[in-house]
Amino acid sequence: MTVEKTVSELAEILGVSRQAVNNRVKALPEEDVEKNDKGVTVVKRSGLIKLEEIYKKTIFEDEPVSEEDKQRELLEILVDEKNTEITRLYEQLKAKDEQLATKDEQLRVKDVQIAEKDKQLDQQQQLTLAAFKDRDSLKLELDEARNQVEEIQTQVAEAEAVAVAEETKKKGFFGRIFGSK
Repeated sequence: MTVEKTVSELAEILGVSRQAVNNRVKALPEEDVEKNDKGVTVVKRSGLIKLEEIYKKTIFEDEPVSEEDKQRELLEILVDEKNTEITRLYEQLKAKDEQLATKDEQLRVKDVQIAEKDKQLDQQQQLTLAAFKDRDSLKLELDEARNQVEEIQTQVAEAEAVAVAEETKKKGFFGRIFGSK
């Protein structure tokens, strides 16, 4: 036997305004509310049980309901609520899985980037080492060239000194004093 009550009937039974009851009825899940033949919104038995819990008043005084039926209906309501919660949690899990997959992809890309940077760093270090070796060999060549230049300059200076000494020997006394031969 289905029990359905309109918003107006509920407002009268509960002793609250029709608008207050209407707001509560709108907050109920779709499975607890339907439209009757006249197009009026009615609350099903499962919704009435929920409203009884909210308002802490009995709506079914005039209708005898066995304790077993009440328990069964209450269990159905609890199962529906739990199923809704399970569905919500499942959706959250799917969203988290998608987020994890995105993070995994980002980490994979970062790993590739890090490997590329490591390769570039290694190449840079090798180039730097080669440049230092080239610099050292060029420094050695430069030192050798300087030594050769110094030797040549020393030889030139010695040759000039010898030439000046020979020239000085050829000059006479007055030539050395007056700078002529």
